[in-house]
Amino acid sequence: MQTTQSSLHRPGLHAGGEFLAGDLSAVHELACRLKAASLAGRTGDRPLAGKNIALLRQRPPDAEMSVLHRAALDLGARVAHVRLGPPVDPGGTEFRHLSQMLGRLYDAIDCASLTPAEVRQIEQHAGVPVYDDLEGIDHPASVLADLMTLREQGCATDVRARIACLGEHAAERSENHRFVLQAMLLATMTGS
Repeated sequence: MQTTQSSLHRPGLHAGGEFLAGDLSAVHELACRLKAASLAGRTGDRPLAGKNIALLRQRPPDAEMSVLHRAALDLGARVAHVRLGPPVDPGGTEFRHLSQMLGRLYDAIDCASLTPAEVRQIEQHAGVPVYDDLEGIDHPASVLADLMTLREQGCATDVRARIACLGEHAAERSENHRFVLQAMLLATMTGS
């Protein structure tokens, strides 16, 4: 993979990198600090003020705001839902030009419903952090939110365990997911 501006941001927190234990640990620690600050009523800091984040989607946004959208807004970012049109060949010049244009317009891009090859192509040419469906159930952000919830409830964590949060724990897990997403955005967009 070519080294682009986005691959120079904290390795492992974007589409083309691998998640390293140190990266995940740092994101977890930052998410815990964000949650503690929120619980203490210290939410006035808006470190992503002036930043623009694109959410690339196949469909228009739901009536209810997504967790990622809310997480970014809470940090001061402006969020745009960019609906993708007809498929474009990811290896072609049109896709490269689209990726470069997105990189000029936005400070970060989250891609949902795209193939891994398409996400890598956007990352290679956009020059900004590119995420592969941060809100996805299989994304490490979701797993970190589960682990935060389990630890807060005093549960032993086993990597083979299946997790289902119900009732009050589902709301807590959703909040933890928001803090993990915020930590990932901060780590890649500000170097926090």
